[in-house]
Amino acid sequence: MTNTTEPEMTVNEWLSLAQQWYCNQNINEICCLEELVKHVPAALYDPHIDEAKSLAIGYWMDACMRIHHHSASLGEVDTAYGFLQFSYSKMQEMASDIRHELEVKKWCLQRMDTLIVVLLEFCQSQCAEYWQKEANTLIEAHVSFMTAQHHLNLSQEVISA
Repeated sequence: MTNTTEPEMTVNEWLSLAQQWYCNQNINEICCLEELVKHVPAALYDPHIDEAKSLAIGYWMDACMRIHHHSASLGEVDTAYGFLQFSYSKMQEMASDIRHELEVKKWCLQRMDTLIVVLLEFCQSQCAEYWQKEANTLIEAHVSFMTAQHHLNLSQEVISA
């Protein structure tokens, strides 16, 4: 029996595709950006962040935000919210991974602080009562997670992005 699945692309291959999209960006090709975000190599989030991974993570996070804004502008609420949550969850995953360096964890926690604000603003801009409850749930979950990270002093200088 032969394996018919393609091997996962490398971080460098993914980064190259992302950079190509950004060089030729066209809002009509947002679906291509969505595919890139959805099919990012798992190795991107692994410990030992090098220059390529750092750059790729930046592209990935920006792509999530672009897709969020585009989807929200089209009234695609679930998609818009989903890409924010996806980004937040990956930052939380990296911040929780004991194999990551302290600077990476702090960087992720800072991004989570930024993302929670965007998530809350999004929820509060929705009319349905569900979204107000969702905002409260997000706050509680974020405070709980960040409280558990009390050993990380976010006020110390960390790498910028």
